[in-house]
Amino acid sequence: MSSLSERGGIQIRTVAVLVALSMIAVMLRIFARFKRRVGFGVDDYLCFISLFLMIGMLIELSVWCTVGGNGRHQADLSVGTMMTFFKVFLANQFTYFALCPLIKISIICFYRRVFTIPIFQKISFGLNCLIGSWGAAIFIACGLQCRPLRSYWDKTVDGKCFDGQLFIIVNQVFNVAMDFVILGLPVPMIWNLQRHWRDKLALNGVFAIGAFVCFASIYRIVTLFWMHPQDTTWTIFQASLWTHIEPSVGLICSCLPIIRGLFPKLKLQSSSGRKSSMPYYINTALSKSHFTMSSPKSPASDYYMMSDTPTSRASDRDAPKIDYSPGYLGPMDITVRTDIEVDAASTKSHT
Repeated sequence: MSSLSERGGIQIRTVAVLVALSMIAVMLRIFARFKRRVGFGVDDYLCFISLFLMIGMLIELSVWCTVGGNGRHQADLSVGTMMTFFKVFLANQFTYFALCPLIKISIICFYRRVFTIPIFQKISFGLNCLIGSWGAAIFIACGLQCRPLRSYWDKTVDGKCFDGQLFIIVNQVFNVAMDFVILGLPVPMIWNLQRHWRDKLALNGVFAIGAFVCFASIYRIVTLFWMHPQDTTWTIFQASLWTHIEPSVGLICSCLPIIRGLFPKLKLQSSSGRKSSMPYYINTALSKSHFTMSSPKSPASDYYMMSDTPTSRASDRDAPKIDYSPGYLGPMDITVRTDIEVDAASTKSHT
């Protein structure tokens, strides 16, 4: 029986905090959906599954560090502890290989709800297929890395295994490439909007928070080279830690654009350079948003006010008051209403 080492304690505490933050982010995401009276989409459900898998990874890490010898020198561990170490290591790989593609696909599905331009829909669908296929292939390959699989954790069993470290590095290189693609995917769409450059920069900033995920993915590749077979349980410290940091940060970043709608005081500058009466946000509430561009520049009406709800938009009480005095030369706020109520009875009487 292996006790919890100092390194193991650091890992468990760090990952527990990140999982707690991820849970808070998902709860705020749910609250934002309910507040705006919006049903859940594919991106939301994938986030829920990702959170469940992340909690599973935390449980695996706890077992790994308490009875699996993670964070201790291999020479100080018994044969039984080493078997437990490699069993949990394999389980951790399976969970990680399922978790990362889900988070990436969730982010792309969120983009698809926001930007409905046909070319973007085709590109994003292709990316989802690529990520999903790669994730499935890696998951299957993980189960085939040793034949028989028992030889992975039981070194007394004669078996054939391919280079597991190289296998993990190749998958991580793919993850880094996809992270950068996902990071840059919405940029052309945002910069084609007919808004002030400060608005576009602010909107890009919301999505660009995911740049830290790219950093975490790259740094994880570096930590993988620090692992040595002679003392795997000790040298795996950084790699196992960042294996949990990367998806946690990714899940938090995937929730931030939706959570931002809960804070209407985060204002953007209007195209004229003056502050608008209310902040603008991208409409992420609908499965089909209004980001369809019939021209190279999308109109400013593609933005909706954060404080608006389905009830308040249909009411004239919140309409902005405009000064129509003869001396007034300032800009006017024009509200275009497209809410049309059709009386079914009157419709039948005319047909």
